[in-house]
Amino acid sequence: MQNLINALLSADDDYLTALSNKGTLKRAYKDLQSTEISAEYLDDCVCVSVSGEKCTIVPTLAESKCTCPSRSICRHIITAILWLKNNFLEKDESENIPVAENTVTVETVSEETTEISLPQNLTDELSAFPIKEIQKAMKKRYYNAFLEKAEKGIFPHMEELRMVTVDIPEENVIVKLINPLEYSACTCHSKEICRHKATAILTWQLKHHIVNLKDIKINDEKTLNIDIADIHDTAQYTYQFLADILSNGLVRISDDIVENTESIAVMCHNSRLANCERMTREIKNRLQAYVLRKPEFKAENLFSLIIETLLLLRKILHTKNAETLNTCLGEFKSTYELFDSIEIIPIAWRKFSSVAGYKGEIYYFLNKDTHSENKYLTYSDIRPDFYENTRKKGVSQAPWGLFGTVRELAKSEMRLRLPKLSDGKISASNETSATITNKVNLNQKAVYENIYTDFSKMVYDIFSKEKAPEKETDCLVMFAIKKCIRSEFDDIEQTQNIVVEDNFNHTLTIKGRYSAENKEFISQLIFIGETMLKNTNKLLFNKQFVIFGSIYMENGKVFIYPMAVFDNIKIQMYNNDSEISLSSIPIMKHSDYFFELFKEIKEMLCDIIQCGINSFDLYGQIDNYALESEQSGLLMLAEKLKQLSESLQAKNHTLNTDNTKIIPLICDIYRYVCTGQQKTELGIALENLTIKEIDTP
Repeated sequence: MQNLINALLSADDDYLTALSNKGTLKRAYKDLQSTEISAEYLDDCVCVSVSGEKCTIVPTLAESKCTCPSRSICRHIITAILWLKNNFLEKDESENIPVAENTVTVETVSEETTEISLPQNLTDELSAFPIKEIQKAMKKRYYNAFLEKAEKGIFPHMEELRMVTVDIPEENVIVKLINPLEYSACTCHSKEICRHKATAILTWQLKHHIVNLKDIKINDEKTLNIDIADIHDTAQYTYQFLADILSNGLVRISDDIVENTESIAVMCHNSRLANCERMTREIKNRLQAYVLRKPEFKAENLFSLIIETLLLLRKILHTKNAETLNTCLGEFKSTYELFDSIEIIPIAWRKFSSVAGYKGEIYYFLNKDTHSENKYLTYSDIRPDFYENTRKKGVSQAPWGLFGTVRELAKSEMRLRLPKLSDGKISASNETSATITNKVNLNQKAVYENIYTDFSKMVYDIFSKEKAPEKETDCLVMFAIKKCIRSEFDDIEQTQNIVVEDNFNHTLTIKGRYSAENKEFISQLIFIGETMLKNTNKLLFNKQFVIFGSIYMENGKVFIYPMAVFDNIKIQMYNNDSEISLSSIPIMKHSDYFFELFKEIKEMLCDIIQCGINSFDLYGQIDNYALESEQSGLLMLAEKLKQLSESLQAKNHTLNTDNTKIIPLICDIYRYVCTGQQKTELGIALENLTIKEIDTP
């Protein structure tokens, strides 16, 4: 009888609601006041008569029975339990029946430790619930998503009183765990152990250290089931295909080279060489531009891309470990990292089109967390355009549960809950939810702290790191303009070039390329240039123009690809940039000389793509560069150039077309000079910032 007493003590309204529902509990309270009830006390149970029905109440209240037709916990059973709580327990207290302290002290989900009572039988059942049953109920994708959040310390809210209540906001459900667990309640109304109940159980087990995150992870099947032999076969075939292009040159490519390159890309896709597929598709588009004699084709860009692809393929071919190889292959979809929440300010958006065959729009945001590694964030609405019969798509729906179109993202500041980020890109995951917090306001601290007024500091911050910027968000900047020096349209390059000056008399060039998609923005740039020239030494309405764009270096000069122009940001009193002294920067001596040397060697290598290795005969030029490199102290470069010259001359006296040894040499030399250019270009770029442009009269 003691077990029944303890069960009745634990049966509060929340427990009874979980056992049945709110409506049944409310009806039972009404019946309790108007119905005649009697009880017969047995050794381990109580028989209660309610409205002509007989209820057998047992210690496991969820297993109580009633003679009515209902197959679930009916109102008669709930009424009987309520009556027993009011009468049977009072009877026991009057007879001084001792009530055992059958409770256990546990820690709550919150950081503060609170002494609470949780029934021992519920604690035992939660602890013993098998992890395999949890995985089965949650399914792999949902289970892995939960573990990803758990690793970040993100758990559903949990309360432990007489039962365990777990709130899962992203699913908009509440779970109440009771003993026995099969009678637990979920607002999804499932009678089985649904994924929400399994999530609640796993949350409890993790919080009380019943299970460990490392022990319950599911192994990545893609890594375990990787077919190394198939990957190496495809990589070898692709390597040989690209090597043949280098060997023969563009002047001897076949008429079906574009179709053959597409076939290679499909092979890479089928063998899970994701990075190689993207690169070969871009090679295909550049070859197509060459075949069609398009003006945007540049041989050096094609050569560079082929070399980078060959370097990657060589790394794949020399990798035997499955886990390391999987990293080299890349992912068809980006791997995203989960965060608790972020607040973002829309900055700009632009139309996007790549030579790899993708089109769409990119939206740019400023992260309000000034301590975050991801200062700028992007959301991309991009789709492939290289498949035949691709159905045209209109403006997409806004992500993250927002109403309206995707272009509405540029109108409001937002708070994202459970966002997923990858290299500064925000995923459109359904688990992420957005809340509009305010209209866009660029006059706030988070914006001011990211605006440069000193161009040299901006260039140094971006390009002085050991590793060159790789992702797009690494090169995004906001900077203020003191005045405009020159603004003109280049008819040959079809670009609008605006030379501007900062507060420390440094100059750089804003370069926007004209296209049908951005002609309105180019017109705006022209207007801004003309306006700034008319007000040479005056701020427009006491405000400085602020440019948002992507910074890059080209031949030792700094350029900005603009995406947005603002004339309503008051920055004069907020930004305290100080001019950087070039003498304080560790710059390689004679960097301009070495930069030109590396540039010339790179241009010589790029000539190979036109005539091909089999017809390349500039041995004297290679020998001269080898000698100059040796005299300059670049001994490794000199040695490789000598080997290249000797190998090419040896081929000249044979009919052998095997370039197995020559191509790796070319790849190594190319990588060396590219690294050298990167190391020396920063110093030249900083010096060029101080060179004055001739003012336009």
